[in-house]
Amino acid sequence: MTQRQNEELYEQDGRNLRDIQPLQSVAERDIDLLLIEELHVNSSFCSWFYELVWGTGNHNLSFLGAWHSLTHTEHGESDIVVLVEGVEGRKLAILVENKIDAIAQPNQAGRYRIRGDAGIEKDWWHQYRTCIVAPQAYLDANSEADLYDVRISYEYIKQWFETKEGDYRSKYRAQIIEIAIGQNRRGYQPEPHGGVTQFWFDYWQLSTKEFRGLQMAKPGEKPARSDWPTFSPVELKSDFVVFHKLQRGAVDLTIKGAGGDIEHLKQLNESLLVDGLSMLTTGESAAIRIEVPEMNRFGEFAPQIDKARDGLLAVSRLIELSHKIQV
Repeated sequence: MTQRQNEELYEQDGRNLRDIQPLQSVAERDIDLLLIEELHVNSSFCSWFYELVWGTGNHNLSFLGAWHSLTHTEHGESDIVVLVEGVEGRKLAILVENKIDAIAQPNQAGRYRIRGDAGIEKDWWHQYRTCIVAPQAYLDANSEADLYDVRISYEYIKQWFETKEGDYRSKYRAQIIEIAIGQNRRGYQPEPHGGVTQFWFDYWQLSTKEFRGLQMAKPGEKPARSDWPTFSPVELKSDFVVFHKLQRGAVDLTIKGAGGDIEHLKQLNESLLVDGLSMLTTGESAAIRIEVPEMNRFGEFAPQIDKARDGLLAVSRLIELSHKIQV
């Protein structure tokens, strides 16, 4: 092959392939899995990460595992949970929230602590720390990031990989993290998921055909994580909103900012909490909940249409009930 032929082989649309990034975009899940793999296979990285979080260079640790998207039924999911065993068999957990550019959810850091406390109660670990990993610009701009025990920037993780000279695997990992940092500079641009978008459209069609009074807004393109159809009809009070939490199998009438008054609210509305209704805290809010069949937004809608009807009936019931709720 001539030199010219070799050059043409690596050219695309006027660009040299060597100058094109290996991935055009990086999702938070990509970084989750990159970190989990590194923790599992690279004891040096695991020790370095542990030292950052716990502030100690104790490397006499047994790595017990790292898990993705561990979910608490009431208080959401932890992006990554890392577990090691220290002296005297004490299990130490790191609960990691990973952000590229997505907006923080209400009380997200607080719910990490709730899940950490729950792990102690269930004897999964003896002690835990919460940690957020994100681009430095995100950490600087979001006050919620200050509520975690530890903040670790993507730039710092990238720097660790770049110190491994001659290691092409680490060089590639540093490049992936750099792409994620670049995405943060450009701002939040969720990647649509075709299957989830179609599921939401079919759900909306059912709502407008059989439950028109719910006034569900027509959905646009939806990313993979979109799992809560939302209802705010005009007759609903401004501090109320109804969510159909598909995967959780629940419909919640949420009272914004009322989580701290939950016991008082239960007393005021005790007579309403019948026939499968319960009241609970959801982050900083309070909610009246109806349990409904779980739905899979990644699956076809038609086989789940009766489950959708059950959910929409629960939405209707809670909206009607909202006029009687005392706050």
